[in-house]
Amino acid sequence: MKTRGVKVFDPILETVQLDWLVIPAAGCRDIAAEQHVVGKYFRKPHEPWGPTRAFVMPVKVRRGRCRVLFSQESGLAGH
Repeated sequence: MKTRGVKVFDPILETVQLDWLVIPAAGCRDIAAEQHVVGKYFRKPHEPWGPTRAFVMPVKVRRGRCRVLFSQESGLAGH
């Protein structure tokens, strides 16, 4: 099973992408563990800035019984 990757939503312009990570639920039991994973593997969120209006959204966390999915959208606004 692939546990980490990047999905590019528009492969031609490459202006928006989704970084994702899946880990076993046993390795991420509480909010503190989630925050540790977010701080280690993902970028700090920020509003669009600069001439390209680059942005990074906050990390979304989805839990299942066996796995935890972390995802973060980033890209260029206004393109």
